[in-house]
Amino acid sequence: MKENRFIKVVLIIIGVLLSLNLIVLLLSNLKPSYAAKSIQYKVVRSKEVPKDEENYEKLFNEYGKEGWEFVASDLQWELYIFKR
Repeated sequence: MKENRFIKVVLIIIGVLLSLNLIVLLLSNLKPSYAAKSIQYKVVRSKEVPKDEENYEKLFNEYGKEGWEFVASDLQWELYIFKR
């Protein structure tokens, strides 16, 4: 008898939580995100940067101050890719 009561209570709690979740989704009026449209990419050839550590550091710091984030490099094409 106690098992049936426990199961009923658990099912009621689950039902209430699912209902609340549905109500919140319906009332929140979620709009689609267009964040991807605002992403910019910058491609820099490593040939344009002198091959010493200090110049690379200056380049990366300069782009960082402008809001660029380093995301990848392609050693075959000698490219550095930044985004913001």
